[in-house]
Amino acid sequence: MHSKNNTELLEITDINKLKELRDSYRRNTLSWSQHCVGYYCLDNYIRWKEREPTIKHLKIYTLNDCYRSEGLYIIVDRYQLFVGSLRQEEQNENLVKALQLLDWSGGLKVSSILECHRHSVLEVVNKKQLKLEYDSLTLMYFMTSEKAKTLVIDCPKGYYVKPLTAKDDALIVDNHWPNRHQGSLFLINRLIEWNVNMGVYVENTDELVAWCLRLQGGFLGALQVKDSHKRLGLGSVVTRAISLALAESGSDVMALVNEENRPSRGMFEKLGFSVIARCYWLRTFPIQSHYQWPSGE
Repeated sequence: MHSKNNTELLEITDINKLKELRDSYRRNTLSWSQHCVGYYCLDNYIRWKEREPTIKHLKIYTLNDCYRSEGLYIIVDRYQLFVGSLRQEEQNENLVKALQLLDWSGGLKVSSILECHRHSVLEVVNKKQLKLEYDSLTLMYFMTSEKAKTLVIDCPKGYYVKPLTAKDDALIVDNHWPNRHQGSLFLINRLIEWNVNMGVYVENTDELVAWCLRLQGGFLGALQVKDSHKRLGLGSVVTRAISLALAESGSDVMALVNEENRPSRGMFEKLGFSVIARCYWLRTFPIQSHYQWPSGE
């Protein structure tokens, strides 16, 4: 770990300490429905750092020795922010202190945080007088790896399922993504190259028509079907395919769905997923109004 004094964030660079931090979320299996979020987020970045030890614009922080006592972590990945703590209460003074020490000037996309941590984030946003672009609630759907292993893909005739390739598919996924933004193509490329993903293709033309990625936080994301191929059950097909692939790698399956998105909620519930938590996505505006994330980074 690197730090100048006890009032600063500690950057965790030792992969073994990151694994120790990740595994602290496994110790209390009775709270797995809450702690799985921290576990799979940290596990993702451990895999990434084992693959590429020096990832540009990636920092993993804790506060003092809170990574041991509280499992506190803050991950800044480009313009995205992931936070976690084994302390589930809303009043989390150490999490607030750590968040206050971050540089928020470029704007941050606070991603897939548990509802219990939202109060700490908003406290810092208010103290720093930051403006929010959005503050969005999502429901967390969950399926154990054991249950996901029983899923059957059952792809309709005329289509086939396989993992995506960044070279051929990243631009298509990014162009159709409702959350497309400055810097999102870089993210899509990385997710396809480094994480589990699945796509549905037309047999005769090899056209990509449905897809689903695994986001950095461990959740399924960017689930989409092209308009011309909707109402064929392809969203369910690609969800079953990626869930099965994750289960076979030993992972439980998590997904976040907007509360008002009834069709997606119905699909996950029909497949056997259960809602176990509520998570939020918040984005702060940059302090400099014209700031944009550098292209290609």
